[in-house]
Amino acid sequence: MSRALTRARERYEATPRKLDDDEAMTRLARGDRGCLGDAMSAVGAVTLMVLLVLVGTGKLAFAWVYIGVALFVGGFFTGVVHQSRSGRERQAALESGPLAVGVVLRAVEHLRRPGKRVGRAVVLIAPSGARSLDRAWLEGAVASLETWLDSGSSSGAGLRELIAEEERFAIVPVPDAALPEHDAGPVYLASVFVHPEHLEGSYLGAEEDEAAEAEDADLDAPVRPAAIPVIVDVERNFIEQVPSP
Repeated sequence: MSRALTRARERYEATPRKLDDDEAMTRLARGDRGCLGDAMSAVGAVTLMVLLVLVGTGKLAFAWVYIGVALFVGGFFTGVVHQSRSGRERQAALESGPLAVGVVLRAVEHLRRPGKRVGRAVVLIAPSGARSLDRAWLEGAVASLETWLDSGSSSGAGLRELIAEEERFAIVPVPDAALPEHDAGPVYLASVFVHPEHLEGSYLGAEEDEAAEAEDADLDAPVRPAAIPVIVDVERNFIEQVPSP
C-alpha cells in the first residue's frame, strides 16, 4: 500500500469525519456560487455602467438605472443562496462519503511533471464495494476497461465521452461486461480535479517512479497506473481528491 493511501486511511477512513480541525477539508466544503448568479451579476454590472453613461448624456431617465441594479443585486443573492446550498451538500459528502482509491485512466499531461497547476484526471473507483481500497484489483479493472472500450461497444459511449471531453465532470457507472469479475460492487469512472501539492513528489506517478528506481528499473518503462485517494458520494455526484494529511 502506498504511503499516501496509508496516511489517508489513518486520517479519513472513519466516518463521520470532523472538518473543523482540518483547514484543507474546510476549504473543500466551500460551496460553488453557480453560473446563473455570476452571469446575472456580470450582466447587471455591464448594464448598470451602460445605463449610467446614457443617463449622464441625457438620453435616458435615471429610473432606467434600477434595471441594472436589480440584475446585479439579484445575481449576487442568487449566487449566495446557491453557494449556501452547495456548501451544505459538499460538507455532508466530505463528512460521510466513503474513502476510496482512484486508479488513473487518463490525466492531463502537466500532472505527470512536478508542479502546482491543478489538472483533470479520469479515475476508476469502486466506492461502496469490497474493492474500494484494493488498488491491485482496480488496476486490473482499468486494463480490462481499456480493452473493452477499444472493442467499440456501443454501451461504452458515455464512458468515452467522459474520457474525451476535457470540461466534463461526472461519475459514470461501468458495465459489468467491462470488468474482469463482478464481485466488486458498483464500479464507476469519474473525473476529478487533481491538486499536485497533495501528491507524493507533486506529480502523478512519483511513488511508482520511486519504486522503479529502488528496483534499478527503467523509469521510462511502463509502470503501474498512478492512484490517488478520493472521497466519493455518488448520490450527490461528488468526488474530491483527499488532501495530504
